[in-house]
Amino acid sequence: MTASAEEDVLVTVSETLGSAAGKVVAGAKRTASSLGEEKKQLARVATKVRSKASRAIKKTQKKAKKAASSAKRAVASAKKSVKRVARKLKRR
Repeated sequence: MTASAEEDVLVTVSETLGSAAGKVVAGAKRTASSLGEEKKQLARVATKVRSKASRAIKKTQKKAKKAASSAKRAVASAKKSVKRVARKLKRR
């Protein structure tokens, strides 16, 4: 799998996680609105859950991007060294 394919997979996974987290939060808010006194507190908790989930997703995406760019740099470096060796062998 190439770096871009891996990145696509990670983005898809994180989008799925995000939509699942959104559904959980929506369900929690719906439950909260049907209750009486604890309504505001539960809504706050649901929002906190959503923000924590989105932070975790962003962190994962950032790591995926870093890994992809690192792999691209490694490939570029390897290409350069192969070309360098080929030039040296030509000169002999």
